[in-house]
Amino acid sequence: MVNGLRISRGRGGNRHPIAVKQFILDRLAQVGEDYISGLHQAYKDALDQLARDRRREYYYHHPVYFSFSKKVWELITEGLVEFSGREEASPDHRFDGWKYRPVRKYVRLVR
Repeated sequence: MVNGLRISRGRGGNRHPIAVKQFILDRLAQVGEDYISGLHQAYKDALDQLARDRRREYYYHHPVYFSFSKKVWELITEGLVEFSGREEASPDHRFDGWKYRPVRKYVRLVR
């Protein structure tokens, strides 16, 4: 767990049982670098696992991709996260036949 970093607190919004910005920092500390959509999927999986562990009748609300990516951009502007320079075309089969596949841009913790 990444401790000691000053994370700005957002205004309003849904308070998730797992803090989004802290999850992003912890995940990047664990895996090194990841793309935003991968971080978003990992966060949704962690929320679902927490709901199963707590034996909740209903799962927790998942943040939409836009609000999650906004948190990543906030961490970038705060100087805690940066783009690693690694980019790759998405291997998802939904994009077979596309002339230009969507590009995954990876982020990492600032060194």
